[in-house]
Amino acid sequence: MIKKIILLLALIFLTTTTNVEAADEESPFDVLASTYSEGATEALALVRAKENGSLGFAVVDFSIKEIAFADYSRELYDFYLQKDPVLFALMLPDQERGQLDDELGAWNNKFHIIPVYALFNVNNGQVVCEKPFYSASDPNATHFQAPIQNPKHTRLIEVLLRQMPRLHEVMQSNGITLP
Repeated sequence: MIKKIILLLALIFLTTTTNVEAADEESPFDVLASTYSEGATEALALVRAKENGSLGFAVVDFSIKEIAFADYSRELYDFYLQKDPVLFALMLPDQERGQLDDELGAWNNKFHIIPVYALFNVNNGQVVCEKPFYSASDPNATHFQAPIQNPKHTRLIEVLLRQMPRLHEVMQSNGITLP
């Protein structure tokens, strides 16, 4: 099921309008807004689950063929408007054990959930990530002291953080407001 979600979401990002409509019928998500543009290697989308209406972010990096999700919260959506570090859970579907960061967060079969503590700066409206990002072995941690080491995980976090201002622009231009 997770692999199907990944393929359908990637198909939505990569296909023409006709194919998007066909893929959208099978997808468990509605894409409300996306930063994807033709030829882009990365994208951030706001998605809504068809089953229960919950909101989340889908992060795609086509260059490394990876996708991740994060639950929607106003704090994460507006993180770059604040000066505080951002905290969120990065959800990685279809992961194999035996890689860097295995000890971080929690596992549910092949679904890896990594708590993230990220420092950043904003320079001329652009998010500049301060690395490394940090995590913990407990998904409900209050202290994040373990550096996130897997380059794919780091890349997906960077995409989410750097693309968020652009997602704001897309949503504003489409008249989409959020709670």
